[in-house]
Amino acid sequence: MRNMLILLSVLLLLPLSAQGENLRVLDYSAVKNRFVSNPRDVKDIGDPFVLAEGSGYYLFATGGSIGFNVWRSGNLRTFEKSKALKKVNWASGDYWAPEVYKVGEQYVMLFTARMRENGSLRTGVAFASSPQGPYEDPLGKPLMDFGYATIDATLSWDDAGNPYLIYVRDCSENFENGRQESHIYGVRLSDDLLSVQGDPVLLLKPEGEWETRSGDPLWNEGPAVVKHDGKYYLFYSVNGYWMKEYSVSVAVADAPLGPYTKQENNPLLVYAENEKGVTVSGPGHNAFFTVGDELFTSYHTHTYPQAPSGNRQLCVDRAGFHADGTAFINGPTLAPQLRPLKEIGCRNVLPLAACARDAQGLLTDGDYCISAASEAYIWRGSSVSYRWDEPVSADLLIIYPAPGQALSGKVTFNGTLTASFSLPADGKPGQAVILPFKARTVSEMRVEFQTGAAGEILLIGEAP
Repeated sequence: MRNMLILLSVLLLLPLSAQGENLRVLDYSAVKNRFVSNPRDVKDIGDPFVLAEGSGYYLFATGGSIGFNVWRSGNLRTFEKSKALKKVNWASGDYWAPEVYKVGEQYVMLFTARMRENGSLRTGVAFASSPQGPYEDPLGKPLMDFGYATIDATLSWDDAGNPYLIYVRDCSENFENGRQESHIYGVRLSDDLLSVQGDPVLLLKPEGEWETRSGDPLWNEGPAVVKHDGKYYLFYSVNGYWMKEYSVSVAVADAPLGPYTKQENNPLLVYAENEKGVTVSGPGHNAFFTVGDELFTSYHTHTYPQAPSGNRQLCVDRAGFHADGTAFINGPTLAPQLRPLKEIGCRNVLPLAACARDAQGLLTDGDYCISAASEAYIWRGSSVSYRWDEPVSADLLIIYPAPGQALSGKVTFNGTLTASFSLPADGKPGQAVILPFKARTVSEMRVEFQTGAAGEILLIGEAP
């Protein structure tokens, strides 16, 4: 009886209800090791930054009154913690928002700390010969001092290789129309990253209904810059970090110092809830890293979503850009998501199809349409067909539904092998149909939808 109850519990946890008709559908356990779920096992932190280096990942985060820890992981599921930066002489505490970059043969850490002499927040810099440190402060003072509090520094480079510091003028010492506000600025850095050149430029400040829900103070903070197709995408967080509405938006420019235009479908990453309440609260202060050809973003959420506080935890999801240049984030998720394809030795063979009738690229663009910001990119057709001029090997089909929708239908491989699938509408954020099967050669695939609309389809096989 006990074994039966365990089996029933496992089945209830599976993100798929699928019945093989001619194609034998395997149990989820056959591919479970390819997946990972949020939140990850690092809590009581904030502002997570992941450096992907070699065969591992190095996580840096807000989380202590003196210096910074680093968490090393080979899979972003299990972590080993050590000390990266003990302290700097000019700071009394409040070590926040570390970011680490490999520049040449050394590793550069940017961070926030509170000045010992006057209690004001400043940006510091430290260097190390390995990603785990130890990091040392070469200046013995903040990187720059413009006479006001600065936090959340990040780096960007232009086409010529010139470095730029993007940072936040903190609301603790910044007032506009009698109200405290955090604004995002940018300034050119020297090539050795040890001094600023020229005057800072205002890039972004809080605007619009969503970005002003906190009242007073207001925030544009936590900047992260990604360059794509010659444009600079400045991601930033809005509202108070303790609010469920803490979230991520993006603005776009042709140069590191702007001018920036905020994307129309902001915010990209917001809280999730169901009839029982909030399930993901305050997703924000994100940063980016790549694994192979895939772009990922790290961010924090509240550890206790229905009682938000400073206790936050690590989450990681995919991100990317549509053909029209619009940025997206595939999150927040709680349901199992594929680990980095390079890490698990797999590839998505669907983009290799020579023909994808009726799909208009919406089912192969990398956007799972988990966020309401991706509403315009949902595929609403009743069927879609794919053909490979050179057959591919695959063993896993994943179908993401439109947010909040039930999904059902069937898939046919090579015109003969079929399997049905169904997915309820009340699953965890980021839930998808997960249909594993014995590896086979595929030359044609047709997916028919009986109910619901699809955000993305992935056909996974081992990388050659």
